[in-house]
Amino acid sequence: MLHTRLLLFVFLGFLCLFTPSAHAEPFVALAAPFPPYSVSKGLQVQGISVTTLQTIMERSGSPITDRAIKLAPWAYAYERTACASQRILLNAIRTPQTEHLYKWVGPIATSRIVLMGRKKDRLFITLQSDLKKYRIATVRWSRSEKALLAGGIKATALHRSPTHVKALRQLANGEVDLFAFTEKGIPPLLKGLGMSQCAYTTYFTFGEYPLYFAFSKDTDNTLIQRLNSELKDFKATDSSGQSQFDRLLAQWWK
Repeated sequence: MLHTRLLLFVFLGFLCLFTPSAHAEPFVALAAPFPPYSVSKGLQVQGISVTTLQTIMERSGSPITDRAIKLAPWAYAYERTACASQRILLNAIRTPQTEHLYKWVGPIATSRIVLMGRKKDRLFITLQSDLKKYRIATVRWSRSEKALLAGGIKATALHRSPTHVKALRQLANGEVDLFAFTEKGIPPLLKGLGMSQCAYTTYFTFGEYPLYFAFSKDTDNTLIQRLNSELKDFKATDSSGQSQFDRLLAQWWK
């Protein structure tokens, strides 16, 4: 799998050499569904990362409209941002393989991949090796599933579902033991399905991954520096002990 990923990023780098740029275009932001950081709300994309991006872009003198923020599959979003001009990828993970493909603003937040199960099952998990004993549901091609696979969990050991709806129904019915997803993304999923959060608990934290805004490689360095500075200010605590970012998080946890 690592070899395949390396080939993909080498291919992206080669492809981008032959992709024309268009500096006159306004920025377009691409975000895969990743609650609560980027979620579809009617015809708009909303979420923690969306509001944060719009705030720092506005303060940096390069505002971005709601219409310029679009939902897209992960693979397409990564490829277009790497190869096209004036693109922004939301919730990107910064790795040695992707470092040279983009310019980076962040980290925005840290996403924790956790394994959740029913409280009444009283599972005992202290080490990753303990996971072999349990049936794990994932959403196919999701970031959490990719994290498990990259971390050594075999695909054959996973119960892969096309959507979170099926995976959570399987968990509720006892057809699987655990559901892998982002810690902050689970509550809105449970709420959306009318499932009680009190009936579930986190049994294991698989890993933590800082999230970034990845900008097209031709983005002006001065703008990148300004955006990083504005993000730092947005996350700085004030006299009340909270930051504007903390208040944004609180709005999404209501």
